Amino acid sequence: MTQVTRTTNELIINSLYLLGELAVGEAPDSFMLSSGLELINELLDKFDADSIYIPYLTELSFTMVPGQATYSISNMVPADITANRIIDLSFANYSVTSSGQSILYPLQIINKAQFFGITRLTPLNTRPGFIYLDKKPTESQVILYPAPDQPYPGLLGVKTMLNQLAANQSLIELPPFYYGFLKYSLARKFLSYYPSGNWPDTAEQEYQDYFSTIKNANETDLTVRPSAILSRPEPFYWQNILAY
Repeated sequence: MTQVTRTTNELIINSLYLLGELAVGEAPDSFMLSSGLELINELLDKFDADSIYIPYLTELSFTMVPGQATYSISNMVPADITANRIIDLSFANYSVTSSGQSILYPLQIINKAQFFGITRLTPLNTRPGFIYLDKKPTESQVILYPAPDQPYPGLLGVKTMLNQLAANQSLIELPPFYYGFLKYSLARKFLSYYPSGNWPDTAEQEYQDYFSTIKNANETDLTVRPSAILSRPEPFYWQNILAY
C-alpha cells in the first residue's frame, strides 16, 4: 500500500480545495502557502489557550548527562531537548554497549504519586530504573531516578502536542481525525482572506462536530470516554462503577 504523505503544505492545499479556492491539480501561489502557515499557527495558539490539544506520536532521542536527573523538553523556551512539549509517555529506554553489543534497558514509567510517595536516596548516580513525566505550561520535564552515572543514549516514545508548524513539515504521525479537524479549521479560517469561498452549512456542521468531539476529549489520552451506564459490566454493581 502506498504511504500517504502529509505535510503542512498539503494541509493548506486541501483546505483551499475544501473552500473551493483551488481546483484539483491547481498549484497554490506563494501567498496561499505563507498565509496558510500563518493561520495554522494562529489556530494552534488559540487551541492551546482553549486547552485543545492536537497530538501526534513520535520518538525522541537524547543522551543522558552523568548526574543530571531532570531533562526539559520544549520548543517555546530553552530546553535540554528541543521538541514540542509532550503529554504522555508510551515507553522509555536506554542502551548500554557491552562486548560490542547494544543492550536495551527499559525504564519503568511512574506517576506523580509514585514518584513523590517513595523514599529516594539523593544524590544517587547509577543506571536509572524509573522515569516520571512532569507537564508544565511552557515545557515538559522527564525526571529519571536514579540519576545516570554515564552518558547513556536514551529513547522516549511520546505523544506530543503541536505548538507550532513549519513550512512543509511532515504530519505523517498526526492521527487522521486530527488532520481532518485541522483541515476544516483552516478552511474556515481562510474565509477571512477569501470571503467568496464556498462554506455551506454542511461544512460548518462538520467543523462543529470535530470541535465538539475534541473539546470534550481527555487531555492525556485524547479519547472520549463513554458513560459508565453505557459500558457497565453485568451485573450492575456499584463496585464496578468505581472502576470507571
